[in-house]
Amino acid sequence: MKYLVIIFFIFTSTMAFAEENAADSTTMPTVFEDGKDYFSYSTPVNLQRLKGKVRIQSFFDYDCRHCVNVQDILALYSELNSDKVSLEEYPIATHETYYSAQVFYSLKQIKREDVADLLLFETNNPERYAELSKLENLRPWLQQNNVDLTLFDETFYSEKITKAVNSAVARTERYGVFTYPFVVLDGVYVLTISTLYNDDYTFAVLDYLVNKLTQNNDK
Repeated sequence: MKYLVIIFFIFTSTMAFAEENAADSTTMPTVFEDGKDYFSYSTPVNLQRLKGKVRIQSFFDYDCRHCVNVQDILALYSELNSDKVSLEEYPIATHETYYSAQVFYSLKQIKREDVADLLLFETNNPERYAELSKLENLRPWLQQNNVDLTLFDETFYSEKITKAVNSAVARTERYGVFTYPFVVLDGVYVLTISTLYNDDYTFAVLDYLVNKLTQNNDK
């Protein structure tokens, strides 16, 4: 029951996304509405707040044609507002689908976050994702990007990565993530592709929500 409200609004908004995106994106709303420009959890996710900053948690999947652009938008916003927000990136994972998390955390563990980010760009095309989602095709690509394959293989199948993947599954379930991209602000508000498709629009909504959360935290 916890996620019924947000699921309904996200489903409705996602269905309308194509029509909204075709409209003139230069027309900026004067008032942002819950259920249209952003969504609220019926019950906020219980998490530790950061002192003086709003936590922005971005959930992505390598099988996502929008995620690379969203990550760029959020990275820029975070850089411009480093005194107000903290950006975190998390791979989406389920018990049946955990490839993205396993690859992401393996590359992160061997200090190749640059390649983890590059892979998100590389798999922007669905056909390319289908190809690189097979480990026998991914390994040559990793080698081309100077990844130590022996170290990667050892890490990929390690107990530490298994634990990281299990944590990703639990996190995905806890936040009720069922679409991507999926961006959570302080466990209270959610942005999906219906907002994240346009950088000016996204920045405006983020400013509105960050200010709203900051004011509430100061009370």
